[in-house]
Amino acid sequence: MKRIALLNRKIKSYLKKKQLIQSQEFVKLEKPYLLKSRKNFTVANMLMKVSDSEELKKVLRLSNNFEMYDWVIVVSYYSMYVSALSALAKLGFKSKSHAATLLVLEYNYVHQMKGLEIKHLENLSKAYALSEFLVNKLMQTKGRRETAQYEATPEISKESALASLKDADEFITRMEEIMRD
Repeated sequence: MKRIALLNRKIKSYLKKKQLIQSQEFVKLEKPYLLKSRKNFTVANMLMKVSDSEELKKVLRLSNNFEMYDWVIVVSYYSMYVSALSALAKLGFKSKSHAATLLVLEYNYVHQMKGLEIKHLENLSKAYALSEFLVNKLMQTKGRRETAQYEATPEISKESALASLKDADEFITRMEEIMRD
């Protein structure tokens, strides 16, 4: 009960700050957001395929060691986030804040029993933290290319990229199911 009250207060705060806007006109964005989500997920899969395929690297004239696992993770996160925006649109919300989006999802789709499990929010939250880290790292290292290349960014593994793709597919699929209900 305390959690629900806390979520409700925070949502009201985001509404007051206009980082969360409520209007029935946003309901029409539900399907376009879902389509954009799947398109982003397709891009993440394409980046994975290019990273793993010697043949595609040759066709695209990329070096043999070219890989984009960091961007697979980033794009996977955004595909999840855009599907979350679809779920908010269904409720008549538009969000300008990732934190507000997570709160509305949890309040409406977890605690109000609309079909989302806490593990889906955890996957989205985990993907957000990693993609936010990568973007922050990019901003910090602007102008220091050598340091960024060799020391400033962590190695992103193929396993992390594959896990992000899996999480994104599961999350988006669940959002699509919720949108059909």
